[in-house]
Amino acid sequence: MPNPRPVDVLIVGGGHNGLTCACYLARAGYRVRVLERRAVVGGAAVTEEFAPGFRNSVAAYTVSLLHPAIVRDLNLAEHGLTIVERPVANFLPLSDRDYLKIGATLAETQAEVGRFSRQDAAALPSYYAMLERAGAVLREMLLETPPNAGGGLRDAWRALVAGNRLRQLPMSARRDLLEFMTRSAGDILDGWFETDCIKALFGFDAVVGNFASPYSPGSGYVLLHHVIGEANGRRGQWGHAIGGMGAITQAMAKEAQRRGVAIRTGARVARVLVDGGRASGVVLEDGSEHRARCVAASVTPRRLYLELVEEEHLDPEFTRRIRAFRCGSGTFRMNVALSQLPRFTAAPPGEGDLHLKSGIILAPSLRYMEQAWFDARMHGWARSPVVEMLVPSTV
Repeated sequence: MPNPRPVDVLIVGGGHNGLTCACYLARAGYRVRVLERRAVVGGAAVTEEFAPGFRNSVAAYTVSLLHPAIVRDLNLAEHGLTIVERPVANFLPLSDRDYLKIGATLAETQAEVGRFSRQDAAALPSYYAMLERAGAVLREMLLETPPNAGGGLRDAWRALVAGNRLRQLPMSARRDLLEFMTRSAGDILDGWFETDCIKALFGFDAVVGNFASPYSPGSGYVLLHHVIGEANGRRGQWGHAIGGMGAITQAMAKEAQRRGVAIRTGARVARVLVDGGRASGVVLEDGSEHRARCVAASVTPRRLYLELVEEEHLDPEFTRRIRAFRCGSGTFRMNVALSQLPRFTAAPPGEGDLHLKSGIILAPSLRYMEQAWFDARMHGWARSPVVEMLVPSTV
């Protein structure tokens, strides 16, 4: 049965991207409907009870890459979103008696790193400055529409603007950006530091959520990507949402509904309708048909083009490339309910549980991380995996 109330835009998927898209479209005056297959919106940013009495972020778990413009434009704080910052960025236990941590300030981190290498401690200010130079370029481009390859005059103009911005950078900044875009994180870190554990603590940002070795080409960009965000206006800072990641998407949903967006849960899309080469609606698994002027998809490209859009509507070369598109993950997430907080015998004395409010990394070197990747590639599971622990009850 056709949907009786036409809308301008149908959004497939009610994750954080779909909800953000809905809010901005509604602000522009469009009639929007979000269709989410689960009983709750949020996608990977949800909070659920995983054991009786224990609620936690069950997928995405920490906040930094949520753009401040979105926080502001979607009135997320007004809808109850509160982000608390990590007092310690990362904590790396090395043995029963030793550890390394990245503090809240450069001076704190230098003092920690200096216990292992004065040379590495002295390199930190220049390393951080290099990250900031390269990261600043990406921050400026985050809210800009990239040019489409083979597009028209508007896309050619966008390409010229982006190229001119890069041309105006100092040569040192251009070299930094080129390194991050083309080299591995391991090669970059090997050029800056001499100590294995220090390189490991920084190199973790290149492999978290990335099924790759820290020496894989392109991992340099992943490292940079994880330092360009901010929390509460502090660049490079990571934080946690009070109430878990679901607090973010629930706040987005409230704003969307305030703007007139219709959100329907339990609505799994089976097929995207295409008329005259344009998406014109969707069919749900229950057989109901929903029409709109256009369709936006907040699902993976493989799911969209290989499952929801019939192959006859797609260019064969495009379909071949989508089939080869890699979107798998090497990450396994486990939520554990404990009777008490974990204890580390190597924890800094006199700091209480401060180190538990950080990301706790179990991977002492880049070589260890690379071996974990080799194992996963060859055997499907790393015998000695790279581990990040978080203790939500302490934040």
